[in-house]
Amino acid sequence: MPVQATLFSYFEVANLPRLLDAIASSSMPAQTRVHVGTYGVSADTSSLIRSSRGGRYAPMFKTLERTAGWERRHLTTREQRLVSRRFSGRVPDEPDLLRLSSAQRTGWGIEIGRRYRDLIRHSRQAGIAVDSWQLEELGNQLVGSQGRAYRQFVRGTLQGITFGRAELGDRERKGWVWSTRRVLRLASLAPDHELTAFWHQLNRASFRLLGEEFPDFVGDPARAARTQADGQRALASGGPVRRALAGRYAAGMTPGYRIGHGYGGNVAGLSRAEVNRWRNGYVAERARLGVAGFAEYHFTHENSRTTAMRDAARAVARGMSML
Repeated sequence: MPVQATLFSYFEVANLPRLLDAIASSSMPAQTRVHVGTYGVSADTSSLIRSSRGGRYAPMFKTLERTAGWERRHLTTREQRLVSRRFSGRVPDEPDLLRLSSAQRTGWGIEIGRRYRDLIRHSRQAGIAVDSWQLEELGNQLVGSQGRAYRQFVRGTLQGITFGRAELGDRERKGWVWSTRRVLRLASLAPDHELTAFWHQLNRASFRLLGEEFPDFVGDPARAARTQADGQRALASGGPVRRALAGRYAAGMTPGYRIGHGYGGNVAGLSRAEVNRWRNGYVAERARLGVAGFAEYHFTHENSRTTAMRDAARAVARGMSML
């Protein structure tokens, strides 16, 4: 892939200077574009990130968690005159959303994505540099008993955030999309009309598709890497669109010291040196198997320690140098 890029995601803004220092001292390959971002848009966060070498600001948005954007649009008076009033109000609560028609559910998803682009557009107009975006996440609801309905809504969100509002000057802009492995394993199924539309929109949206690879740091790291690659393998076994997504797939990891909450990590109480050896073995095998990049997520709580940040950044730099 011609553009080499990595992502560091989810942190408290007070800890951002230490994270940027960790990235700067990681021996990251010079050609790597380093995207950094957490939830919401902030002028201070943007300035700090873009003052670092190769730094690009990529704020993160939610898919299925209610935020302020779900309550109403935030448009200027001029913008309101140019935009249809359809879907202008409060997004229905989740149970009601699931009972709507497919078209209405997708329409509300498109509107949510457009509201995220509204925030990005207004931030840029205010002088805040925003280089990309993250969407977190394609969660396991998309493969549950009501998975089709959730996928329709999220497909709409992907469309809305990618294309924005053309009448307000928004242009197509791809971003970073986080996904659980369970969702990506859907790619091994023969797609019907709905799944085909889902994969096409995900492909249009994704600058990189980030598979959430959060193994326990135990056993053979190479074997763990092969297990965690199942979502990418499912994509690679599909048709042209799914194979294109496999080619944009990046391994999304976590520093490993925030135990529980589905993050895997250092559950066996390894020493710092042992954690680093295990992680380096994992990264080396993922690079050998083939990925479009590496990313790290969740620099809070125990993962916000300076040593955890430095070790995670060095592992990403090591991985990027192998690609």
